Amino acid sequence: MSTDAVRGGAARAVESVAPVLAASGRPVSGPADGIPPGYGRRWTAVVAGFPALVMLICGLIGIGDRQLWRDEHATWWAATQVSTTDFVRLLSHIDIVFAPYYSYMRLWTAVFGDSAPALRLPSLLWMSVAAALLGLLGRRLYDAPTGLLAGLIFAILPTVSRYAAEARPYAQTLAVTIGATLLLLRALDRPRPRRWVWYALAVVAVGLSHLVALAVLVAHALLVLGEVRGQDRRIVVRRFRPWLLAVVVGLAPVVPVVFQARQQSHQIVWILPPEPLDLLRLPGELFGSRSVAIVLFFVALVGLAVSRWPSLALSAWILVAPALTYLTFDQFQLFYHRYLLFTVPAWVLLAAAGTLWMARLGQAAPVPDGRPVLRPALSVAAGALALALVAGYGLAGHRFVRSDLLEDEHAFRAAAGFVRTHAREGDGIAYSNYRYLRRAFAYELRHDPRPIDVFLDVPPAENGWYHAEECGRPARCLGDVRRIWWVSTRLGPDPLDREPGRIGDLLRDRFVVAQVVEFHKIWVLELVARE
Repeated sequence: MSTDAVRGGAARAVESVAPVLAASGRPVSGPADGIPPGYGRRWTAVVAGFPALVMLICGLIGIGDRQLWRDEHATWWAATQVSTTDFVRLLSHIDIVFAPYYSYMRLWTAVFGDSAPALRLPSLLWMSVAAALLGLLGRRLYDAPTGLLAGLIFAILPTVSRYAAEARPYAQTLAVTIGATLLLLRALDRPRPRRWVWYALAVVAVGLSHLVALAVLVAHALLVLGEVRGQDRRIVVRRFRPWLLAVVVGLAPVVPVVFQARQQSHQIVWILPPEPLDLLRLPGELFGSRSVAIVLFFVALVGLAVSRWPSLALSAWILVAPALTYLTFDQFQLFYHRYLLFTVPAWVLLAAAGTLWMARLGQAAPVPDGRPVLRPALSVAAGALALALVAGYGLAGHRFVRSDLLEDEHAFRAAAGFVRTHAREGDGIAYSNYRYLRRAFAYELRHDPRPIDVFLDVPPAENGWYHAEECGRPARCLGDVRRIWWVSTRLGPDPLDREPGRIGDLLRDRFVVAQVVEFHKIWVLELVARE
């Protein structure tokens, strides 16, 4: 992402933000005074549409430049490489929590293909929806300027930019979590059975999108409580009863998934136990930049003072999931920054509220009804400054998330491209030391005649897993192949000499090394049969 692109985008953002922020010259209303927030339907298209447009533009920049990494390869495999029967078998062993995502990705790839941009486009659409819904949620909780600013800050965060261009379900989780919160508030505004049904369906969507995101229900409980505080007991019961019923109904379809996911907990054993400092590092990981996290953290602290109940609910949205996953890590192993990405909207809402609240300092006396009037110039200046700081400090993060260095991943694309260029018909290929190599090369070589996978015994699709079983009798499987492209992650001066077991002995006995090419964390060796 170039500096000129960021500067141009920031300039356009300021120009478009100005009219809506200027509208804040009228008295500010909010939940604290009982007046429904927002400035009318005429701003809905801007408050929702402009953040979505900015998100769409940011996400499209370099959407196909970065190679797919190992988790995205899993999405591709589940979406394209297995039959329906094999797909069901796969989910019975692993990734049941991603079943809805993989299911519609199977339909998507059947229509739009499996290129990197095609695989990532659904995430970008989800993230654009999330930005739009966040603008509307900010308007409902605070006012239209706050909603617009929150949506724009969200759209230019490096980590949001990353997951908007990644073939994984985290953007979907963000969208349905924000949407469920907005549907709850709509049901509270005008309680109708139909609206509670929609909210119940949203709870189902949150749970099936990512189980950890269900922690947002604590924030929802506080929002309901905020709506009925000080009311008669009968009113409190009348409001809480449909909410509890909707939550119970919404959780019912999720319970079997929770049970099955518990049986598959072995798939996340790679997550290391957290340390106390990991809690302090979490905001930087959530925003994709430590500098951006520091800026948003301090203005979010100011946002806590804007109004009692929204701030309390947003604080629960932010804190409950990290605290629970940290304290229960030994049982569930779920404390990981990607799993907590759904807390970012609450951070951003508090930061936007705090930014515009600070703009009120030093202004003229309040209007007769006691509500302060926010000067348009101060509003625009505060919003523009916040956007400029996030864009400037986040620029390095945007560049990084568009590079192949993300996740310190192996150079799959470059290594596979080398094999594609030099392999001939009848050549073999073999993989060593890293179980994701076979799947990554299968993706990168999917449109080309592939070398023979000489040591493959049981393909992943038949194995009910993402990984294959290799031949127990390598000499028999090798056959009369005369040249092998040997792909290894055993970095060092002579990877073949350090290959253990019967496969290593067989290759050293029958082949000589014709050339060695090194890529990032991958060696590709051309092995030619001895004469």
